[in-house]
Amino acid sequence: MSKLKMLKFEAATLGNCSEDIISQIQRIGVAQLEKREDARLSAADNADSAALYEKSGETVAAAMDLLRDYGADFGGGMFSGRAVLDSKQFFELSKDVQAVIDDSHEVLRLKKYISDLESEKVRNTTLYDSLTVWKGIDIPLAGLSTSATTFFVGSFPRQYTYESLSLVFSENLPEIKEYSLKVLYSSDEITSCVVVCHKDVSSTVGAFLRSLSFTAPSDTECDNVIERLNELEKANSMIDEQICTSKEKLSSFAKQSEQFKFALDYCTVKRDEYLALSDVQYSDKTVYLTGYIPEKMAYKLSKVIDKSGGVVIYSEPDEDDDVPVLLSNGKFSEPCESIVEMFAIPSKNDIDPSAVMAFFYYLLFGMMLSDAGYGLVLGLGSFLILRFSNVEGSMRKMLKMFVYCGISTVFWGALFGSWFGDAIPVIRREFFGVENPGGVALWFDPITDPIKLLLFSFGIGICHLFLGVFALGYMRWRDGDKISAFCDTVPVVLTVLGAAPLAAGVIVSVPTAVTGIAKYVAIIGVILVVLTSSRSGNIFVRLFGGLYALYNMASGYLSDILSYSRLLALGLATGSIGSVVNMLAVMMDGPVIKEISFIVIFIVGHTLNMAINVLGAYVHTNRLQFVELFSKFYEGGGRAFNPLKFNTKYYRLKEENKND
Repeated sequence: MSKLKMLKFEAATLGNCSEDIISQIQRIGVAQLEKREDARLSAADNADSAALYEKSGETVAAAMDLLRDYGADFGGGMFSGRAVLDSKQFFELSKDVQAVIDDSHEVLRLKKYISDLESEKVRNTTLYDSLTVWKGIDIPLAGLSTSATTFFVGSFPRQYTYESLSLVFSENLPEIKEYSLKVLYSSDEITSCVVVCHKDVSSTVGAFLRSLSFTAPSDTECDNVIERLNELEKANSMIDEQICTSKEKLSSFAKQSEQFKFALDYCTVKRDEYLALSDVQYSDKTVYLTGYIPEKMAYKLSKVIDKSGGVVIYSEPDEDDDVPVLLSNGKFSEPCESIVEMFAIPSKNDIDPSAVMAFFYYLLFGMMLSDAGYGLVLGLGSFLILRFSNVEGSMRKMLKMFVYCGISTVFWGALFGSWFGDAIPVIRREFFGVENPGGVALWFDPITDPIKLLLFSFGIGICHLFLGVFALGYMRWRDGDKISAFCDTVPVVLTVLGAAPLAAGVIVSVPTAVTGIAKYVAIIGVILVVLTSSRSGNIFVRLFGGLYALYNMASGYLSDILSYSRLLALGLATGSIGSVVNMLAVMMDGPVIKEISFIVIFIVGHTLNMAINVLGAYVHTNRLQFVELFSKFYEGGGRAFNPLKFNTKYYRLKEENKND
């Protein structure tokens, strides 16, 4: 259980070296810079430079998102790590960054240009469709005017033939004879036509047409429909050519995926560098830096400062300093750091719970998944990904954790006789005709004896809770409060140890000698809880405070211990569903059909069962740590160590490799 010891540092060097110093510190990635408040010093405003690189990075990222649609492969998958560059390669690639940023702007411009062209094509197509109903007209769509006649050009929102429309006119306007009509187009949705009438009756005819929802064409400025349709066809053809040319240009940019990846990382690095320069303060000729660094990495910072001709001083942090926290554990406990960080960073008074929880985390996960076949797939699959991929960071820790969880699952699955459910006896019986009435469990089958597993789960839970109690006692003892170390641990342990056999006796038979001893142990524990829980000098306050503490402890530990029944529930669910999958897999008749159906149903069914139960085991194992274990001793609320480093997505420097 280790939190790396942090040192506070103060460094000074020549003022003209500030950018180079920050760059070098960023490359080693081991120092967290802090802003120093000193009225005698001044600070540089680098917000504009940082914002410029931030904006450039966003532009490159947006261009990359667009280029993925044109065949660009930027990688960055779940199990892909960063490529490694040395300083020379980094310098050479940085020369082309501005050109890539310009290309990114061009990519975005081309995409907007294509969008505008496509919008124009849609408008042209819509107009073309609206004009096709007027192909038969040989006058302007706005109509004609003569000294004696009026033209009405428009459409009805329903279907008419010449005969039906003439009938409508004759029935509704029997007194008007001075008109003529021509149907140009007719369908279920629309009828386009031209109506010509004498000027004397134009107002009456116009009013009647409006009553029939007669509407004028959308493009009344068109004098020749056929010519207008041809123009629209040519315009759309030209638009298609322009879109094709623009997409070809975008496809050519997609071939420069490596340059775009580096440019994005470079903009991120430079943005962080200029933000860090805002934490630097200056005098007339010198630059000052302050911050925190792990003690075992201080020599790296010293080398950088010494090369610049500066000096660096290290000191122990003050009691009231908000010191950042960096966890450091061995191979067995390190994977659990990501679980701890998910909950909360340890405060400066907390111990690192990674090592405290690691053994039980793997153990509890294995009991919940509890299928040796699934454990083999999980552990071996995680190991192979680690072995043959360049995965980094929290994903790497999680895969390591699943390797250990897989080993634990194989162990418990073998004890409980679950290998892809009851696949072993089913295969032997259905395909080889061999019965195996004794099963394959090395210990017992939880499905046939669930009470045994339930009590065992409660026992594991008690041990897990005691781990948290002892961790609290250790922290009290470490801080010099030995009385609290005793009072917060021994009474609780005695009470729970005494009550456990008595409670188990309600379910199963417990030897009389054990219950007799347990009764006295519980009584001693209860008395100690009542007498030691309150530290008040007033005897009545101490008594009632102790009784209240006893009530809280009894109800709290009862609910905590019952929470471990999920070990039984999830373990049985995995095995039971696996057995159902196997039963379905062998239901077909006929040797060939049965073999084929068995393979398909077995693979699909167990894949789904494993996925669901791995997720369930992960969630509930985390819950047992966060709610049951951490509540006994862990506060959290610390500040994570956040050094100035290459926070890149695609590339890393060789210098960083040495810090892993």
